[in-house]
Amino acid sequence: MSALPARFADRDLAIEVQESGDEVRLVWSGRSTDREPGRFLMPIFDQLLERVRGDPKRIAMDFTKVEYMNSSTFAPLVKMLDSARRSGASVVLEYSPSRNWQALSFSALRTFETPDGRIAVRTK
Repeated sequence: MSALPARFADRDLAIEVQESGDEVRLVWSGRSTDREPGRFLMPIFDQLLERVRGDPKRIAMDFTKVEYMNSSTFAPLVKMLDSARRSGASVVLEYSPSRNWQALSFSALRTFETPDGRIAVRTK
C-alpha cells in the first residue's frame, strides 16, 4: 500500500492529503469549475481506493473549505462513492451547512449512505 502525494492541485482547486492511523483525509479547498473535472479527480480517487484496499482506514473528504463546485464535479464524486460501496471501503463526506450551495448539493448525496454507516454524508 503506497502513500498518496501530500497535495493535488488543478487550477483553483487543491486537495491536501492527511494520513493518520485510522483514516486518509482529503481536505478540499478553492473552486472546482472545470467542465471535465473527472480527468483530474478520477486518478486521485483510483489511487485513494487502491491505498485503502484491504486496510481498515476510513476515507474522509472534507469539503468545508470549498468555495464553489460546479455540477460536473459531482459526477466523479458519485462514481467514487459507488466504487467505494462495491469495494467495501469506508467513506465519509463532510460539508458545511452554513454554505447554502453545500447544504443543497451534499444533502442530495445522502442517497449513497449505507445503513451500516460505512458510507456517510455529514455536516462539520
